[in-house]
Amino acid sequence: MPSETNSSSGRTLAVNYYFESPDFEDRIFNLGRSTEPVAGFIQSFKRWIEKHYAVEVHTWDCVDPLSPEVKAVLYFDYNWRYAHRDSILARYPFEKRALMMIEPANVNPSLYYLSRYRRRFSRIFTWDHALLAKHPEYNPINVPVGAEPALYRENRFGGIGFDEKRLLVAISRNRWSYMPQSTYSKRKKAYSHFDACRPEDFDLYGPGWNEPAIFYEKFLGYPMYKCYRGVLPGDWDAKVACMAKYKFAICFENNASQAGYISEKITDCFCARCVPVYYGSPGVEKLIPRECWIDARQFRDYAEMESFLVDMPQSRHAEYLSAIEDFMHSPALDFFSTEHYFRTLAEGLGLERAGGESG
Repeated sequence: MPSETNSSSGRTLAVNYYFESPDFEDRIFNLGRSTEPVAGFIQSFKRWIEKHYAVEVHTWDCVDPLSPEVKAVLYFDYNWRYAHRDSILARYPFEKRALMMIEPANVNPSLYYLSRYRRRFSRIFTWDHALLAKHPEYNPINVPVGAEPALYRENRFGGIGFDEKRLLVAISRNRWSYMPQSTYSKRKKAYSHFDACRPEDFDLYGPGWNEPAIFYEKFLGYPMYKCYRGVLPGDWDAKVACMAKYKFAICFENNASQAGYISEKITDCFCARCVPVYYGSPGVEKLIPRECWIDARQFRDYAEMESFLVDMPQSRHAEYLSAIEDFMHSPALDFFSTEHYFRTLAEGLGLERAGGESG
């Protein structure tokens, strides 16, 4: 039976992020699990919401879904696999069900191509511009960030000179997808080019490289990169500190066809004052000035990209960094913050502000 967790303010928010039994009874919030990406994210959400709003945040099993004290149950993503074994959602009245769509269509196609899964929720939050145009009742939101941009407004890496920086870095996970929106094959081609043609100037980091990304690669083969340097230890800040040692970063979104999908990949570059060679979704320039990044689509091939980067004078590189600096100190940066993300969720759910706070 669900336990009673009524807050003194009379409001409780239940959450679910593909939770399984080890996560129940609020165990996902144990600080010992903070190094797990989902646990760390959901713990940050709980801390921020409970600080600024008159609610308590609990895993779904700790509350009575029919209680008037329960404001809503908020799902962070949902897919057809989880739906078939999910015994939670049906317990909640429809008006209490809310969904945050995080992953793009190439990672989680269920929510984009099978609308019946979205119709199970009364409130939906998404960054996808096409869905927002088709469903004005949906709530617009940013993609969750990696490193916190506001913490890097002031340049921590100004002491690293142009001549001290290596040419090019890429930090990503080795992924595979059958969905056509995926850019995985494109970035592998980019990595292969620089691995072959600029091995002295290119470094690749991230989990899963130099091993199969999908089972059939065990038999058909998979690329091996001489420039692979392994997995970076630590958190998002370790990634930023690594990128700061390079002039440029290959920065391809996992999905570059859905307008509105702007992930931490480009903002992490800005935090590091590393110029991104960016392959992103349509409309990026509406949120991030075009002067801040190099459009990977402008090149006929990777040889032309290579020449552009290698031949760039320090003065031109400094212009990119100056534009990045202006963006990092502009109000536009706040859209990409964790605070903006959490606040948009809270306001869309109609949560009551904590005593004494203004809106």
